[in-house]
Amino acid sequence: MLRLLPWALLLTALLPSAWFAFSARELPQLGSLTEDSLYGSAGLSLADGRGYRLVSVPGEPAQTRVPPLFPAYLAPFSHNRILLSWMLWVLAPTTLALVFFWARQRGWQRWQAALLCVLLGSNVSFVLASASLLPDLLTLALLLAAVYALEQDSRAAAVLAAIAASAAYLTAVSLLVPLSAMIPLLLIRRRYLQGAIFSAGLLGTAWWWRSFVEAHADPSAQGLASWYLNAPSKSSFEFVAGNLGAVAEPGLLVVTLVAAYGWYRIRSVSVYPAFGLAYVVAMLLSQELPQARALLPILPLLLAGFVMGLAALPRFAIAATVVAVVVLVGRSGLPLRAAYDDLERFRAFQPLRSQVYFWIDANTPASARFLASDDATLHTVTHRHGFSLHPSTRLSRVALIGFFGNAPAFARAEGLDYILITPYDYYPLLTAVERLQVQAQIEADPAYQTVYAHDGVMVKRKRF
Repeated sequence: MLRLLPWALLLTALLPSAWFAFSARELPQLGSLTEDSLYGSAGLSLADGRGYRLVSVPGEPAQTRVPPLFPAYLAPFSHNRILLSWMLWVLAPTTLALVFFWARQRGWQRWQAALLCVLLGSNVSFVLASASLLPDLLTLALLLAAVYALEQDSRAAAVLAAIAASAAYLTAVSLLVPLSAMIPLLLIRRRYLQGAIFSAGLLGTAWWWRSFVEAHADPSAQGLASWYLNAPSKSSFEFVAGNLGAVAEPGLLVVTLVAAYGWYRIRSVSVYPAFGLAYVVAMLLSQELPQARALLPILPLLLAGFVMGLAALPRFAIAATVVAVVVLVGRSGLPLRAAYDDLERFRAFQPLRSQVYFWIDANTPASARFLASDDATLHTVTHRHGFSLHPSTRLSRVALIGFFGNAPAFARAEGLDYILITPYDYYPLLTAVERLQVQAQIEADPAYQTVYAHDGVMVKRKRF
């Protein structure tokens, strides 16, 4: 009976992501994050043989905003949303399998490794990533493959690690510094050949992508176009005290402290803790405010350290920690329930969105340019070009409302003909009340007149 326990735990680890992926099988939420449709559009561009391009932007320049590996993964399935959603979910069991093998490599028993998979598979960020058109799970799977290979001292393993790490970088360029932090550890362990192979692969790939971005960037681009055409090809850092508050959630802080104690207690000289330490430092110094999903690359590391640290704590400390974690798990269920509710809202919104896209296709010239929160999906359906607004993550709530409410001024500055407004614009950034405030500000601007309005969806045209 005990022999079946690991397999039962592994099956349990798959259930939350499988159910969420099934619930989102037609990806009704696509475009709600803006960046997700950008990946989808890049995949479609590759699938249609147009090259790696920003097809939704006027002039259809080369795509330099997001690195190419995840769009290349999406490309073969881009024309079938249900197949695409399941190919996104396939990354979940792949990642859990790699976590299982990595834990076994660390000397864990099968049931312990499977329990670690349950902890990861039930995490809300992991579940949401399993049905999201963002590269988070692909990045984590490639990172774990690199870590697993680097723990084996052979030339073939070094080549595999270099390929996996380079691929991980091509899904998230912000990983360059943490991945590079694993190189000194290889040298300290006198694995010089492995370090040289890994360094050559990773840094060579980083040089190639940076050269591509710099060759296709447009330093003269101003306004909304600059966000698309001048994407950073390397990480930039500055001291930002606010980042500490963004990640210092009490339950997470407890898990992190216990995890640090667990890894310290075994004193393991491993590349993954080296990556994790560098990743945390880079996250705290990042100019962008960290989001919850930013912890995914180090989540297996935290959970593994937490399990090891918990086993070494006194009984009263274990009890206190378990209570803290139960509170954390209970709170993490709230965004997951909200995500299920959001799926239904987006699913109900699909007919309205299709209706306005049909109107746009029939009543606007092919050369019309739009300001729309989901400019990539708008182009996919109607072939109209345009831009979206991309505010700094550090704006205050009042400044954020003012930024979006100033949409007509941005549209005029870019010479855009139309503004598309929906009830779900910039969904992750604004509350329902704030979106109504933004809509009221846009409607009050006399520069654009309403030419289409239905159930909160509006198209406004520039007055001539």
